[in-house]
Amino acid sequence: MKFHRIVVLIDADNTNLANLEKLIQYISTRGRIVVKRAYGNWSENLKDKKSALQQSGFKTEHYFNCVPEKNATDIALAIDAVDLLHKNSYDSFVIVSSDSDFTPLSIYLKESGVYVIGFGKSNASEAFRNGCDEFKDIEKQEIYDEEEVKDNIDIITKLK
Repeated sequence: MKFHRIVVLIDADNTNLANLEKLIQYISTRGRIVVKRAYGNWSENLKDKKSALQQSGFKTEHYFNCVPEKNATDIALAIDAVDLLHKNSYDSFVIVSSDSDFTPLSIYLKESGVYVIGFGKSNASEAFRNGCDEFKDIEKQEIYDEEEVKDNIDIITKLK
């Protein structure tokens, strides 16, 4: 399926971004990425991730953990997603996280008529996986396979 305007939201606190460039390349085969945001507490263990994300054109949103063991970045990501949804400018949302807390968000976005693609680890909850229209295991090599990306680009080119 080809999309015209894709939003990519990354939960950097809970995502391994070792293959960030390949992930973005893969998502780009699905359509035009117009919003790229990543959320995290950059003052902690995420400094290397922040630099890589910024190099890839992401707007990095910083949130301190106001209370230990609570994650303000999840709420910020969800608020931004709903705000972007209500602009009626996007037809697909990509949520990069393995956090089951994003299940209600994925369901809400889907019920609102946008296509939702989740990327996360194989241990992501079944609820989050099913809350998305599609879910891809971010650790599986085939989503980064150059032949698969090329095939996706060829299919999209034929559809234009």
